[in-house]
Amino acid sequence: MPTYVPAADNTVKTENILVSFLIPVYNAEDRLPATLDSIVAQDDGTIEIICVDDGSKDGSGKVLEEYAQRYPFIHVITQENQGITCARNTALAQATGEWLCFVDNDDIVAEDAVKVFHQTAEPDLDIVYYDYEKFTTDLPNQVGNHVGDSSIIEGDALIKLQSDCINRFRSNTPLISHKTMPTPWAKIYRRAFLTERGLKFRPEVKHEEDVVFNFEVLSYCRKAKKVDYVSYYYRWSVKSESHRYRPDLADDAEKTLAAYRDIIARRYPNRADMRMLYDYRVLWELLYCTVLGPIHPMNPESYAARRAQFNALLSRPMFAAVLANRHVRTTLFEMRQSVLATLIRLRCFWILNQMGKIVGKAR
Repeated sequence: MPTYVPAADNTVKTENILVSFLIPVYNAEDRLPATLDSIVAQDDGTIEIICVDDGSKDGSGKVLEEYAQRYPFIHVITQENQGITCARNTALAQATGEWLCFVDNDDIVAEDAVKVFHQTAEPDLDIVYYDYEKFTTDLPNQVGNHVGDSSIIEGDALIKLQSDCINRFRSNTPLISHKTMPTPWAKIYRRAFLTERGLKFRPEVKHEEDVVFNFEVLSYCRKAKKVDYVSYYYRWSVKSESHRYRPDLADDAEKTLAAYRDIIARRYPNRADMRMLYDYRVLWELLYCTVLGPIHPMNPESYAARRAQFNALLSRPMFAAVLANRHVRTTLFEMRQSVLATLIRLRCFWILNQMGKIVGKAR
């Protein structure tokens, strides 16, 4: 069972909370203070921070306890390690704010984000989308960040946004950039919108859990808003989960694809475009599994063993079926992904292996 660290006092009135910042924490003692500082500096009496220590083995727990004792609006939950999806769900269940803002434990919230949330979040919206920028230094450069134009998304535009979530065709111009729309951060969700529909992260999904979450959330959304403002700074690293060698990724991809199928069957039963896009999503997952598996430069196996891994990957029913379906074209993605997909269909492993030495990700 999770355990709770009380804040310094409990005088904050939950009805005054505009936004709950939800932070899953795991082994982040070095970066965590900067993340928390970027939020506590904006305290105006209308925020709360809920941190879930997901079984950290370093000093993260001590950092959280110190901050909770200093700031009455920080609440810490400690649980055994269950993964980021469960940690986010634990935080979501404890939130009391009108809006929810997910934050990763090494990123930075823009210095005026809370003020902008006050200005741009109307009660008839379900989601408000902002922008994010990557940074590789200790702290991001926020000079010049300001609020620009905004637009309402509903009706036909919302239908397109739903398909944009899993559409990676180069011919498609998404309403919201692919770097922002599928993530859990750089946006805020109206809490009642999520809780009344029982929307949360699927614990069984370990790969693309954020895309799956947003794909399902968008199926219930009735009105959203896009604001041109960088609300979030993402600490980019080649060591991140999306770049590392993952020999068992295909097992996780199967669960991800099963989630997509379930959502389409329940929430988009009359959408032929979604069924078509699902086939291409299978191909997209195959790119991931190939790049982060058999041809990854950190794969320690011999060439022969990696080729065997590649052949085994292509023989999995979910991938074999899409490769055999000639209606699914390999040339509709951006150039790099299209080349990869074509070489995979042609089983040109030697070329793929050479490319794997310089290609770090299938994006």
